[in-house]
Amino acid sequence: MATTDEASIEDARDAILQADLTLIQHKILNSFIEKAESPVLAAGEVLRRVRSNADRPVEDVLRELLADWRRLVATVARATPDPDPVADPSLTDLLCHRDQSRCVLVSPENEQRELRPPKPAFIMPPSLAHLIQDETGRLRSLMDAFLTPSGTCQLLDHLSDKSPRGMLINSWLLSPQASYAFGSGHLQVVPRPVYQGSSGQTAANVQDASSVPNNILYQAHFCSVFIADLPMLFINIISMSRLKKAGRLDSLCFLARHLCPLMPKFIRTYFWQRLLDTGRTRYPQLSAVVQQLPFGLYAKSCGRSKYNEHKALQLLERHAPLVLAPRLVDVFQMTPAYADYHGHQDKYKDWFVMTAMPGERVENVLYRMTYAERQRLADDLSATLDMMHKIPNTSTFPFASVSGGPIVDRRLGGSLDGCGPYSSEAGLNVQLVGGMSESYLRQHMPTAYMCTHESVFTHGDLSLSNVLVDQGVFSGLIDWEEAAFMPSYWDFVKAMRTSLSTPDVQALYRLIWGHDFDEELETERWLWPRFPFGGPEL
Repeated sequence: MATTDEASIEDARDAILQADLTLIQHKILNSFIEKAESPVLAAGEVLRRVRSNADRPVEDVLRELLADWRRLVATVARATPDPDPVADPSLTDLLCHRDQSRCVLVSPENEQRELRPPKPAFIMPPSLAHLIQDETGRLRSLMDAFLTPSGTCQLLDHLSDKSPRGMLINSWLLSPQASYAFGSGHLQVVPRPVYQGSSGQTAANVQDASSVPNNILYQAHFCSVFIADLPMLFINIISMSRLKKAGRLDSLCFLARHLCPLMPKFIRTYFWQRLLDTGRTRYPQLSAVVQQLPFGLYAKSCGRSKYNEHKALQLLERHAPLVLAPRLVDVFQMTPAYADYHGHQDKYKDWFVMTAMPGERVENVLYRMTYAERQRLADDLSATLDMMHKIPNTSTFPFASVSGGPIVDRRLGGSLDGCGPYSSEAGLNVQLVGGMSESYLRQHMPTAYMCTHESVFTHGDLSLSNVLVDQGVFSGLIDWEEAAFMPSYWDFVKAMRTSLSTPDVQALYRLIWGHDFDEELETERWLWPRFPFGGPEL
């Protein structure tokens, strides 16, 4: 049963969610509660404002709260004028002595990269004290809710202390670049309890440790600026040069795909090896197995799944060409002679080359997608799954890899060569539960595997790192390594496992699958603690 405090937080979140606001406004208000020193007090402030203004629309009340918060943070982020600490020569001397005349956020080895010398800067601007104590009392109430009343009093004491020691506690030396990053909330600084004076730390020459900055100043600064500046994170700068190159790269990919089969294998292998080397020197390595290449191509080594992924791409192109996925270009094996000569560790390693997909990973941009864009993404993914589920399984086994062999999937566990294939869902279930006895399973999870499911073609890893969007529109699925013919609930339960601590991601998956597979998800959640790092080793 929820406590009174938990109920208060839930009531505030419900009031926010039900208000007709934009996604980012919902996000800021929820973050105001979550990041507060006491979420209960922050939730209470939201509810107090809503309930004391019952004659006004909830949306207007919450927008007023947001406007008050922005007023506070505009001062914290130096968007409003404040006295310059450089104007006090004695403070500058003390800071230079304490901070060794260098930016406290830059290590000594990187000092030479700084073009301009550091200058004194306030951690929290003193003018904030006057703003908090405005005549309406709204801003003081808001800060009390966020920092707690005692925290606000402590902050005001620091801001009002004009003594040399008091000014020293609220100041430090920063380079112009570091000052901008800190003021914008891009840096969070957490001081050590004891200052040792090592690289990148303050107070190397201070005898009295009480004159170093107080942690509440850092905490109040970061949380308040980060929350209020969330809208700035939603600005997406589109590279026009990338858009201009798109047509040319598409043409090159088309030529590569259709000319490769006409070339002898040894020429293709040599060409891809040289292109792989070029890619390694020109582009950052995305992972241990994926490398970007010139001409809008990518190379990926065939790891545990061997040829499963490139066979999946072939299957998609043949039976579901409208599914937005990379197109297979070629497969090659690194020759031992070439690997020895160039110092590669890739002897006998198989690679496949595929076309690039436009867009960004949804996991990196979900926070800036609107409700409408998320709904459209869910609709597009649902339509994609429908097309995938119509792909025929030509294997004699209903549950198998793309080629009808063993399934390579982390959830299944098993040997390096995979598990199965399985002639029935019951056989697959035995592997999923790690050989657990039927009686034990029914005792603890009576509804487990009571339903049978259709065998369909699945992606196997629909985490948002493998879903791409381009300017808010679904643009493709990548990483088909674990694709297989599995039960129809498979993609849902695996996707939900990747989003355990992310409500926004879970909400997106619910838009796709709804509650069709809740019983299957309940069974999987019961099994997850028993196999926390994958699947059973049978």
